[in-house]
Amino acid sequence: MIFPRLFSPAEIGSIEVRNRLVMPAMHTNLGSPEDGISEDGIDFYVARARGGFGMVGVGIIDSFQFGHASPGEFVLHNSRHVKVHSRLVTELKAAGTLAFAQIGLRRIWSLHEMLRKPKLSEFSSAEIENWVQAVVDTATRALDAGYDAIDLLGNGGGAISIFMSQVFNDRDDEWGGDEDRRAAFPLAIVRGIREQVSADVPIFFRLHGAEFLEGGYGLDTAMRNADRLARAGVGLFNVAAGGHATTVPNLTPDVPESGFAFLSNAIKRAGVPAQIAASTRISEPRTAEEILRKGWADFISLARPALADPDWPNKAMAGDWDDIRLCIACNECLDSATVREETVRCLVNPRAGRYSELTAAPPAASRKKVFIVGGGCVGLQAAITAAERGHEVHLYEKQPYLGGKWLVSYAPPGREPLAAFLTWLVRRAKTVGVEIHLGTAVTPELLRESAPDEIIATIGATPVLPDIPGIDLEHVVTGEQVLMGQAELGRKVVVAGGGGAGVEVAHFIAKLHELDRNLIAHLESFDGYLAVKDQVAECRRDVTLLGRNRRIGTGLGPATRWVLVHELTVDGVDVKAGHALTAIGPHSVVTTDMEDGKETEIEADSVVICAGYQIDPAALEALRTAAPHLHALGDAKSIGHAMTGIAEAYDLAVAI
Repeated sequence: MIFPRLFSPAEIGSIEVRNRLVMPAMHTNLGSPEDGISEDGIDFYVARARGGFGMVGVGIIDSFQFGHASPGEFVLHNSRHVKVHSRLVTELKAAGTLAFAQIGLRRIWSLHEMLRKPKLSEFSSAEIENWVQAVVDTATRALDAGYDAIDLLGNGGGAISIFMSQVFNDRDDEWGGDEDRRAAFPLAIVRGIREQVSADVPIFFRLHGAEFLEGGYGLDTAMRNADRLARAGVGLFNVAAGGHATTVPNLTPDVPESGFAFLSNAIKRAGVPAQIAASTRISEPRTAEEILRKGWADFISLARPALADPDWPNKAMAGDWDDIRLCIACNECLDSATVREETVRCLVNPRAGRYSELTAAPPAASRKKVFIVGGGCVGLQAAITAAERGHEVHLYEKQPYLGGKWLVSYAPPGREPLAAFLTWLVRRAKTVGVEIHLGTAVTPELLRESAPDEIIATIGATPVLPDIPGIDLEHVVTGEQVLMGQAELGRKVVVAGGGGAGVEVAHFIAKLHELDRNLIAHLESFDGYLAVKDQVAECRRDVTLLGRNRRIGTGLGPATRWVLVHELTVDGVDVKAGHALTAIGPHSVVTTDMEDGKETEIEADSVVICAGYQIDPAALEALRTAAPHLHALGDAKSIGHAMTGIAEAYDLAVAI
């Protein structure tokens, strides 16, 4: 074990905690209106307690049910709810974990209502007082269920964060108008809980380190808020970055690893009389340990990393950190649970929210010879799960390398963390005994000769090339070719296709010859950047992005799209939404405005096509001639999202 600070014990009040790792509450839609929490929800939390987390937060447990509450909201309204939560708490404690309940008001407006920018002043003081009491009452029921501590949701667009906001709190009464009065709502809740419960019951608070929003409060206000709340009775702050409307990315892959830990450090340095947990984009044990050694926090909060791998702590403690399935910050969990209001999903962990994670996949009833055709992420996941169940698995990839289209996913700047998933898949496939055949195309003859019991085809799709004049010119390439380093680009580049792929390719090209920001900082610290700055600038390309749709970035998840689209502005990409590519010439392209039909000529040394992918049915049917029982997955089945393909790969491998 090489992480002594991470795995040193600590005390929360009178309770000893086995290590410094916290799984905070996160919205999962694993609740139940009848029981308060579903059986799947119980399994979800117990798996992470057994995975070694010192503290596990359950919630958010919504204290006041608005008409727009999620169908899978956690609740604690009655004795039946208390009884079911008590069963969960008993199991968490049996696993050696401190169990805390996060309570509050998750969403006082629906997502649709928030688009009209509603006002907090629409609510009466009587309504607000009812909300305060509802949270206090939920706290007492949580303690009746046996929870060790109470955690208040003070971030993420919940009611508390709205009241504390300089932007969203428009009231001018006892609940708003200045900094002190904006803190009145959470202070009323904390004091109300303190009046109802024993003084030794810890109260936690999920705190914004800053709003990171135009007109919002900064770190100085957050420090004062923390001090106010600590003196009212809060004993631990879990410090997160900006809120639901932040204009500074804090959850996407481009956010530096552990970069926002400086917020927790500031709260500690302010002398706030409470313990502090660092949060936001901390995924690796080494960086988590470093935060603690520097004294920036007392605890490390891992939300999405816990979703990606419930055994993160146990693996880190055992020295198996290379086996940790790292969170890649793709935000599919946020889009599924908070936007689509579905049960939480995880791209890298197909079991999360879908299967019990307390036990491994069941062993196969009989050992079969299984052939996997295609070495992308979908094929690798199918191979791994089938091998884990005891099958003899052979994975064939016609290229001399693994990865498929995932190889291009982490090429654009800021997407590098996505490479960790492919690294984990390849390592895991080798560990469980998958026999990998590179540079080997699967043919009907091979299938007849080898006679496998099961065949899973994950043949990748091919890029679509639109039927327009000039599409066959030499300077026309696909986005995939660009990202794979298989294309030479000129100075003036037109990218055709305004979907997610086009946005990322345009960003990649615009940044292709720019220096890494860490290298720039290094050079500047030694007065070396000026020696290369002009030459680096001369390498930049003029990039134009064309999109038929007026909305750029369609197909990207809401939690990620706004960041990537904003990057185009920073990059200086000329975005022409609502313009179709209609002809390509030797030195220019012709675009057509989708509204008025007006044609425009744009200079272009290179044209990059990002028009989507298409299935290759002929390749699949050729295999079916030798194997009618063949299973098609991923892009061999239909063009879809990686998370769907990986989940289907796991499902099929469990079924065969």
